[in-house]
Amino acid sequence: MKFRKRKRRITTGSSPGDKYVAQVIKGETIPFKSMAEMMVTSSTVSKGDTLNVLDSLITQTLYMLKAGHSVKYDGFGTFYVRTKVKAVDTADEVTAETIQYIGVGFLPEMDVRNDMKNVSISIEPLDEVTP
Repeated sequence: MKFRKRKRRITTGSSPGDKYVAQVIKGETIPFKSMAEMMVTSSTVSKGDTLNVLDSLITQTLYMLKAGHSVKYDGFGTFYVRTKVKAVDTADEVTAETIQYIGVGFLPEMDVRNDMKNVSISIEPLDEVTP
């Protein structure tokens, strides 16, 4: 994984001022079809079948999440429903409007976390802005 050195102005904390940080160099987002093509090269399944399976995986995962279930992919992690709700004084005040956010969270399995912790890191030189 590649990082670059960046200068940042920090305004909070015990010693604000100009600081240097490592910033991840993000690669391009890999499209769904490209992932299917990559999977085809490492299996005997056709691209069409792979796309259908991935599409079904997404559809069924979303269906389960909408029903309030978590979905665990062995060897990868668990997708779960995340919510933010407003606290009110009485049970009668709890309505759909007190639910402020419904989203999806992801908790990677320990092996995935460890793999990410042990990823090879390279630091690119400082990007100096020239006036």
